Amino acid sequence: MNQTLAFLLGCAAGIALASAGWAFAARRRRSGSAAEDLEGVEGRAQLLSKIAHELKNPIMSVKGLAATGARLYGSMSDDERKEFFQLIDSEAGRLQSIAEATSTALKIDAGVIRYDLRADDVGGLVEEVAWRARVGQHAMVVRAEQELVADIDRARLTEVLGHLIENAAKYSPPDAPIEVRAHRSGDGDVVVDVVDRGPGIPPEQREAVFEKYASWRPAGYEETPGAGLGLFICREHLKAHGGRIDIEDEEDSGTMLRVTLPAGG
Repeated sequence: MNQTLAFLLGCAAGIALASAGWAFAARRRRSGSAAEDLEGVEGRAQLLSKIAHELKNPIMSVKGLAATGARLYGSMSDDERKEFFQLIDSEAGRLQSIAEATSTALKIDAGVIRYDLRADDVGGLVEEVAWRARVGQHAMVVRAEQELVADIDRARLTEVLGHLIENAAKYSPPDAPIEVRAHRSGDGDVVVDVVDRGPGIPPEQREAVFEKYASWRPAGYEETPGAGLGLFICREHLKAHGGRIDIEDEEDSGTMLRVTLPAGG
C-alpha cells in the first residue's frame, strides 16, 4: 500500500513541477533582457514555492493515513479498512486536482493551449455537466433553453462549468440548492448562470478571486481546501471563447457566477 501511494504522490508532484519547468522555459525563450530574466527567476521561485505549499497538505494527509492504516491494518474491521481507503482516495484525488490545475494554469501563462471552437449546443452541455457534477447532498435545479448554440471548445467549457458548479456546492450550506440556468440574453448572447446560497463574495474581493492562487475565503469557509486556480482558469478559458465571467449578487443571498458567450452557429 505504501509503495503504491508513494508512486501516486510522486507522479502527481512530478506532473506539477514538470509543467512548471515547461511553462517557464517557454516564457524564458521569449524573454528579451537581463532584467526580464531576473524577474522571471524570482517569479519562478515564488510560484514553485506556492506549488509546494499547495501540494504539502494532501501529501501529508495521504502519508498519515497510509502510515496509520499500515500500522493498524491487522486490528481493523473490514468497514474500517474501507473507510481508510476511501479517505486516501479522496486526498489522492485532491492532490491530482491540484496538479492538473497547476499544469493548466502554467500552460495558459505560456500560451500553449489551443482551443478548437465549433458550433455546439450549450444548453445540452450544461445539462450533461450539471447532472454529473460532484455536489454532495445539494439539490440541483437545472433549467436550459433549447437551441442555445455558440462556438465553443467542448472540453474546455465542460471544465469551466464543472468547476463553477462544484465551487458553488463547496461554498454553500449542505442543505442549500444549486441552481444552473442556461438562456439567451436580450442581446442574443448565450448565458449560463450558476447560483448558490452561500455567504457571497463582497465587491472588494471580486477581482482578487480570479487571480492565480487566490487565497480569500468567505467567513465560515476559511479552511476550505483549494489551490485558488479554478476561477483564474475559468476566466482565461472564457476569454479564449470571446466570452467573459461576472460575479453578481443573488436576490435570495448567495452568489451568481454568470458566463456569457457570443452566439454562434
